[in-house]
Amino acid sequence: MLTEALDLLQDLLGDPLLSDLPEDVDAEDVRLRIARARGHVIDLTLLRHGNNRIKISVLHNAKVVDLQRVVTKAIKRETVNLPAAYSWKSLWRRYNLSVGSTQLTESNKLLIHYGVKNNDKLRFSKRLTAKQKKHSKKH
Repeated sequence: MLTEALDLLQDLLGDPLLSDLPEDVDAEDVRLRIARARGHVIDLTLLRHGNNRIKISVLHNAKVVDLQRVVTKAIKRETVNLPAAYSWKSLWRRYNLSVGSTQLTESNKLLIHYGVKNNDKLRFSKRLTAKQKKHSKKH
């Protein structure tokens, strides 16, 4: 049975649609590739410090938390000297992703509810604390 599964996996990876997947491919990568062929994917660009850009894709019905997971995986793949003990939990506590001036603040909200669309540019933006939010409402 294991041999059959490995043979099937080799056949799948030989398919032109899946042939250029990264070495550390997982089920999500395969699902995204199939969804792309069906036109069910939103392509985005994450703009980082300097002129560093990372192309990412999410399903059209993705939530903010799904986008965060994809961004985390993309940064891990693209960043050569990333410390193994990097705290992603700390990053997501301090920063939100934003599209234009809109911060994607609610983890379980669909991206389309924020108006995220194909070819949008994402940025990291400092998350406002409750105290900062209260102060900004007064002024």
